[in-house]
Amino acid sequence: MLQMLLTTAPIFILMGLGYTAVRTQLVSDESIAGMAKLVMYFTLPALIFSTLAKMDPSDVFIPEYLIAFSLASLMSLTIGLLFALYVLKNSSLAASLKGAGMACSNSGFFGYPVMLLVFDDPPTTAFAMTLIGENAVVLPVVFALLSYFSAKDQGMSLGRTLLDTLKRLAKNPLVIAVIGGMFFSQFHLALPAVADRVLVMLSGASATLALMVLGGSLVGTNIKGNVADISAIALGKLLIHPLCMAIFMWLIPGIDPHLQMGAIILAAVPMMSIYPIIGSQYGYRSFCASTLLITTLLSFVTLSLLLTLVTSN
Repeated sequence: MLQMLLTTAPIFILMGLGYTAVRTQLVSDESIAGMAKLVMYFTLPALIFSTLAKMDPSDVFIPEYLIAFSLASLMSLTIGLLFALYVLKNSSLAASLKGAGMACSNSGFFGYPVMLLVFDDPPTTAFAMTLIGENAVVLPVVFALLSYFSAKDQGMSLGRTLLDTLKRLAKNPLVIAVIGGMFFSQFHLALPAVADRVLVMLSGASATLALMVLGGSLVGTNIKGNVADISAIALGKLLIHPLCMAIFMWLIPGIDPHLQMGAIILAAVPMMSIYPIIGSQYGYRSFCASTLLITTLLSFVTLSLLLTLVTSN
């Protein structure tokens, strides 16, 4: 346990540095937003693309993993939705948002940096398949639910919202990087030496910058809302989601244990950093921001415990 706490400590130290930089006004909120775009559009796509492009084609696309990941995340979403509906007595819209909090991980800014620290040879395929599952399956379902219940309340067009979701998916730089990397891998293509060197340099900055951005984005977040509801969703994300992931990774045969471990770790990190932004569209920004903060703080303990359990087996 102590060893895992020491392993995960750099993650939270970097987040703490990002938080301190913004808190002391050494770095402005606007700068953090700009840094987040650098991670989303340059450093992380470079890391994903360059890694996948150099892999063997048979190791890049694993349909069994994609199926297991998608089913596990949708199960976690369903559990969260039903819990919020029938136990917390929330509206359908609020329940859908809380279910999303239990099913959508911060894979890029948190999950992959964790894997880089934990694994000598990080299972990049797990990360790539996770990105595809999140962006092509889980998030569209989440947006469809939110759009449907919001449309019922406000008379909005569900079809237009779903079309906008597909457009956002097609423009997502992480998804583009995954598809591009898989294409280069499949046809054994190679980049010019200069381009490859640029990608390597960008990749090296990805994890550090992502964690500092995540820490800086937590500045100004206060715990507002029902503490019991916040705690339930936070623990659901950190415990229920990885448990569902472990079950489906075990149930569906043919998945490499290294990839299984990567999937469980990716499911055990806090929810996506845009969770408060999504919540703000439906009047739940404070709740979502508070939940993200509590989940991030709790993950220092839960993630260390999980890593201790997983690596011991």
